[in-house]
Parts: sequence; C-alpha cells; structure tokens
Amino acid sequence: MDKDSLVFEGIIRKLNIDDSDDKEIENKTNTTYKALISCITNLPPKQFVLLSTLLGIILIDDIDAKDQLILGKFINNISNTIFTAAAQEKINIKKDD
Repeated sequence: MDKDSLVFEGIIRKLNIDDSDDKEIENKTNTTYKALISCITNLPPKQFVLLSTLLGIILIDDIDAKDQLILGKFINNISNTIFTAAAQEKINIKKDD
C-alpha cells in the first residue's frame, strides 16, 4: 500500500467512528455553522455586498496574482456547487408539488 491510500483509509475510518464525544462536537459545530449562515443570509443587501467585498479584500492581502487567481477559482467552484445543489433541490420540490 502506498502512503496516499493509507491516509485515505484513515479518513474513512475516522468518518465511520460512532463516538458520542465526536457527535457532541459535531452537533456544536453544526449549530455554530447554521447560526453563522443564518446571520449572513439575513443581512440587508448593502451589508451583504459590503461583507463579501471586505472578505475578498482581506483574503487577497499579501497574496500574489497567481495565488489570487487560484483562490478565486476555488471560491467560484464552491459557489457553483452551492448553485447546482440549490437548483436541483428546487427542481425536486417542483416535482413533488
């Protein structure tokens, strides 16, 4: 076995562990994550745009142009994934109606 497959197997094993401590940490993380998402999605439009602009400026601070392109494409890929999932969910909801 090569090193990469051992790392992958370790990740799979970790994901399959059913430990109550891990569940408690996961629940706290999910609650914090949901609260953060709720705060962001409930912002008025101007504050929403301002927040995204400030985060963009903070993220590019002291990063060269090549790394800015890579980071931008990475974030763009995340947004495309979210858009795709939301569109699929809307289609499924319409089918159920």
